[in-house]
Amino acid sequence: MAYLFVRGKEESPRIIVSGKILSMNAPEIKFGTEGWRGVIADDFTVAHVRLTTHAIARHLKETQPPGEGVLVAYDCRALSEVFAQAAAQVLLSYGFPVFLAPRPVSSPAAAHAVIKRGMQGAVMFTASHNPPIFHGIKFKPHYGGAALTDITQSIERQLSALMSDYERYTQPVSHHAEPHPLDPVPDYLEYVHQFIRVDELYEAPYRVVTDAMHGSGAGYLKALISRLGMEVHALREERNPYFGGVNPEPIPQNLQPLLHAVKHLKAHIGVAIDGDGDRIGAVDEHGNFVDSHRIFAITLRHLIEQRGMTGGVVKTFSVSQMIDKLCEHYNLPLSVTPIGFKFIVEKMLGGGILMGGEESGGIGITEYMVERDGVMMGMLLLEAMATSGKTLSELVEEVFVITGPYHYHRIDAHFEREQMPALRERLKELELTQVLNIPVVKRDTLDGIKHILEDGSWVLMRASGTEPVVRIYAEARTPDGARHLAEEGHFTLKRLIE
Repeated sequence: MAYLFVRGKEESPRIIVSGKILSMNAPEIKFGTEGWRGVIADDFTVAHVRLTTHAIARHLKETQPPGEGVLVAYDCRALSEVFAQAAAQVLLSYGFPVFLAPRPVSSPAAAHAVIKRGMQGAVMFTASHNPPIFHGIKFKPHYGGAALTDITQSIERQLSALMSDYERYTQPVSHHAEPHPLDPVPDYLEYVHQFIRVDELYEAPYRVVTDAMHGSGAGYLKALISRLGMEVHALREERNPYFGGVNPEPIPQNLQPLLHAVKHLKAHIGVAIDGDGDRIGAVDEHGNFVDSHRIFAITLRHLIEQRGMTGGVVKTFSVSQMIDKLCEHYNLPLSVTPIGFKFIVEKMLGGGILMGGEESGGIGITEYMVERDGVMMGMLLLEAMATSGKTLSELVEEVFVITGPYHYHRIDAHFEREQMPALRERLKELELTQVLNIPVVKRDTLDGIKHILEDGSWVLMRASGTEPVVRIYAEARTPDGARHLAEEGHFTLKRLIE
């Protein structure tokens, strides 16, 4: 939508849309790969939450998906309860049966409640693994996974229509009805327990360290592992809207407490989940970080060899070539999608898909749920260890026997927000002939710009849809090779804005 900004001699700035004057506070709300995120108290406000919820409600009224009722749930971020209550009141005004979580819950727990109880969807307040100044709103449709593009576009169309009466749809909604309280966690934990092969895990001689990163999945892994009679030590379970000063993403620089605890306690494995519990990172028995690419590969191999499962595999554009090699080895069809779990969900819903995964730690198994789930994946790693009798590091090495060694490196390059539009445009035109003196053999623009080199290594640069960040991903046969490629990508970005 195009906005026209005008200013008179003594007037405040205004926005004119279709001939109508709007408040200067009217936002441009765009759903990214799954939802809308903004800075708390800047653009992510209670007023804008009401506006967005009106759009979701109108989408539901217009499209009439199967099910009855809407769940409103939230993570541990600042003001989550306030945003959730405002959304619940808007949904009640449209006549929906509304269920409100009484405490922070993980995104997979909310998704499971939608499926189990046959709801039309869930409004989930979370900014996932983004920095603590951000909050976000996701809509989980009736199938319990990420909202597909046609759904997010429908919600955006409703938002566009509401902008002409912006002041009305940002006001508090008065309604006598109250939402029904619903805690989805007990049913969810039982569902995870039933999916895992508990007989092989019961009283397994493992010492496990878990790290909830102060997120809404706190206590989940501890409850599941303790139930199986294993020793478990839980870190960062208490609520902290600042996440202890790090982004709640399970990557090495944010997991120092877990890395130290695994070494100190001589644990067999450490498992971390992100701020809303749908992503995973792990630490092996030596205290080495095990990234999502290796977790994806280990669990894929386990499902095929130990569970006898089969089907297609989906990975996003930034995921390791290990998955390609495994699919070749097991003769499985592989699909590559743009970055965003909704593209994996779309493939899952189409049928014939065993599992799918993304670089940021989101991995899902269709038979379980068309949604990524860090808690379930953590339990599945334990199952893979118990079934094989191997340590986590040995499971990684067994994957390398099939694929050869692969090492991955990522840099998040931060820029000023005003630099991003020009940087995005220059990135589109970027075409390198060599990187670190290695010839480029292919340039792929499925999502961002990926340069594939003659030796099989590659570097991908992609601007974030929610933050003033360009992420540089690189993969090579050695750790130094991957790191040097990512650093060269960073230098290239800096040259683009000089």
